[in-house]
Parts: sequence; structure tokens; C-alpha cells
Amino acid sequence: MPDFDVVVVGGGPAGAISALKCSELGFKVLLIESGDVKRHKPCAGVLTPMCVDVLRSLGMSIPRNVMCSPAMLGLYYVLPNGENSGGRVQNFKFLNVNRDLFDQWLRQNAAESGVKILYTTEFLNMRESNPIRILAKQGCKIFEITTRYLIGADGVFSKVRKQLYGLAKVNFELISQEYWMAKGNFEDCLYVFFRKELAPGYAYVVLKNDLCLVGLGSPKSDYAFILTYINQFKKRLRKEFAFKPRSLVRNDVWAIPYAFLLHGIGNTILVGDAAGFCNTLTGEGIRLAIETGVAAGNAIQDAVSCDRPLASTYRDRVERITRFICRAHQFATGLTDEGREEFVNFELGRTPFL
Repeated sequence: MPDFDVVVVGGGPAGAISALKCSELGFKVLLIESGDVKRHKPCAGVLTPMCVDVLRSLGMSIPRNVMCSPAMLGLYYVLPNGENSGGRVQNFKFLNVNRDLFDQWLRQNAAESGVKILYTTEFLNMRESNPIRILAKQGCKIFEITTRYLIGADGVFSKVRKQLYGLAKVNFELISQEYWMAKGNFEDCLYVFFRKELAPGYAYVVLKNDLCLVGLGSPKSDYAFILTYINQFKKRLRKEFAFKPRSLVRNDVWAIPYAFLLHGIGNTILVGDAAGFCNTLTGEGIRLAIETGVAAGNAIQDAVSCDRPLASTYRDRVERITRFICRAHQFATGLTDEGREEFVNFELGRTPFL
């Protein structure tokens, strides 16, 4: 008998929700996380209404202590011609969260559901056998874990994915995000800039407690290149939004998936960033991480009931999400500034649900 029914590698939203869902379905689950309980995750920390709805469907209501101030954010698009050519999308609200506390809360829910969590534990390698054999390291101790099913939720540079696919080419988008003590003419909104002279991908501003986050994404994985763009972006913010930076508190640089999707092989699957589930247009990944985590749990139940390989049932479960990712990438990479303007005007003209 294997030690566990399911082992999940990675304790972000994809991993925590995968583990939680599997435990609620009656499986014996282990979650291993390389960081400690208070690990830091670079992220803008903005949750879409659809993301909140998925959490509610799991009976989860985000606690107040996880949220930042302002707790609710509108959505403000800025067109290529500047501040006055954009506008705020009516009746649209994001939740503004502290990503580190949000992830801790998700893992706490998983633990309360019966998931065993090992922190500061590194996934070393795996052998696709029956059961799957996993080699892990905690401190100086190296040990083996056996499991029937394995879920790789270990992020954009996934070791589980590398074990499955070897040197398969995967692309990344580089994100730079600066936390400033600053002033500016900003409403309680997430500001999204689709302007090619500012960023090859997108740029954004979001208020968090006493800080102003200035971020930018680029498919070119060159920090000097992205630094040039973010400096240009701040100059435009000074001109158009009276942005006055006083002191830099922190600078995060990290990567998100760009134009790859790898679901898994046999009884090992990938969820969230590890699989490449990220919206190229906006960089949104949290909702997709949570949705694929739920899908992973349901796919394991399917695999058990119909005696099929997990990767096969999981691929069926995430087919809709896969199609969405492919369409979003095709749309985002084909946009000109004129196309961006047409997209934003469409968004400003519709009335989304609260």
C-alpha cells in the first residue's frame, strides 16, 4: 500500500486547493512545500469576481485579515493616448489581498480538512511506477514517499514538470513589480495600461495599504530590458497621474508562464503555473490555479471510478480552461495599439456583473 493516495508538490493556490479538494473527496493527502509557513510570493494580489465565486463554491469566504486597504478595487483601463482616453469599467470589483496571507489561509483550510503538510521540504525526483516513488529532502534528511497519484503545483519552474517532460521548451514572461511609498492621482482601482511604448505586454498600478505597486510584464526574459520599460512607465505616471515616488520599499522580479500547456503523464499531473495556466493578456493566474486545483481533485475521483490514467481524466476536466488559455494567448499576441483601443472601448461599454 502506498503511503498516501495523493501527494501534492507546492503550497500555492493550485497546490492548496488541489490538496483540499482531494481530502474532501476522502483521499489521504500529503502536501509538501519548499518554503516555510510565511513564504513570500511576488504577486499583485488581485482576485477577480470569478475567482471569488470558485472559492465560494468550495464553502470558503476570504477573511478580513487577508485583505489589503482598499479591500475592493475597481478596474481602470488606460488607452494608448493617455489618462483621459481610458476610463473605469462600471460595476466591476476586484478583491485586494495580501498574497502571502492569502496563501497561508488556503493552506490552513487544507490542513483543517485533513491534509498533512510538510514545510521546508524539497521535492528531489520521482519514479513513475505503481505506486509512484518520490524522493524528498527536509533539512539534511532525505526520505522516500510513495503515492498513487502525484500533483505538481510547484510553479513556473516546476521540478515535477521537468521530471515528466525533460528538456521540453517552455516560455516565460518576466514581471517586475516595485512597492513605493508614493502619492498620485489614483482612484481605488487596478489600473491596467495596454500601451506598446510602455510595455511589450502590459503595465499596471494598484494601491495596497500605504504602498503603491507599479508593475510591468514582458515576454522578453531580460531584466535590463524590462528595467528600461518600467522606468519609462514611471515617467508617464508622473506626467499623467502626478505620481510622486518617495521611497522604494521592495522590488520583486519573477516569472509567469507564457505560451505553453503541459497537463501531465500517467498518474502525474500539473496544475496552475506548473502546467502553464496563465492568461497572456492580463497575467492572471490565481483563478486558473484554483480552478485547475478543483479539476485535479475531481479528475482523481474520475480516475479511481473508471480505472483510467489520471492525466487522461484531468485533460478532460480542464478542456474548457485549456481552450480559454489558447484563445487569450492568440488574442493578446495579435493586438496592435488600435486593437488594444478597440478592446478597451468594448470593455468600457459593457456592464459586467458585480
